[in-house]
Amino acid sequence: ILNFIAKSLQPVINVDSSLYADVNGFLNPSIITGENYRPDLLFLIQSKCLYVLELTVGFESNLNNNAVRKKEKYLNLINEMSRDYRCVRFVNLSMSSLGVFSDECSTFLDMMNDIGIDKKQQRYIIKKMINIALRATYYIFCCRNRNWDSPDLMQF
Repeated sequence: ILNFIAKSLQPVINVDSSLYADVNGFLNPSIITGENYRPDLLFLIQSKCLYVLELTVGFESNLNNNAVRKKEKYLNLINEMSRDYRCVRFVNLSMSSLGVFSDECSTFLDMMNDIGIDKKQQRYIIKKMINIALRATYYIFCCRNRNWDSPDLMQF
C-alpha cells in the first residue's frame, strides 16, 4: 500500500516539492527526521510545509488503538519538525486488513487536496488501497504456511 501511495504521489512532485518514502526507489524519510523516528512517507512543499504520513494496516478490532498509538508515537517528531517548518501536518493513515479506514484518515484526503490531486484521482487511490489490502490479506491467508514470493497479483 505504501509503495502504491508513493508512486501515486510522484506525479505531483515539482520544483517546489519533495517526496520521501520508506520504500525502494525513494529518498528515505530519515534524511529529514533522523534515525529516531522513521515515518513511512514525507511530502515537503516549498521547504515550508511538511506532511508526515504514517501507514498502519491491521485487524479491524485494533483500528482505533493503532491510530491512537501512532499519533502518540509521532507527537514528539511533529513538535521537533515544527521548529524547522512553517507547518507540519501528521497524516495518520490507519486502515484494516479488509480496507476499512479509521476516522483519523480524513487527514489523508486533506493532504491529497492540499497537494493538488483531483477528486477523481483521489477516489482511484482510495479504491486501489482497499483493493491492495484485500488482495494482500487474501494472499497471506492462502499462503499462511508457505514462503512469501511476491506474486503478480501484488504488482502495481
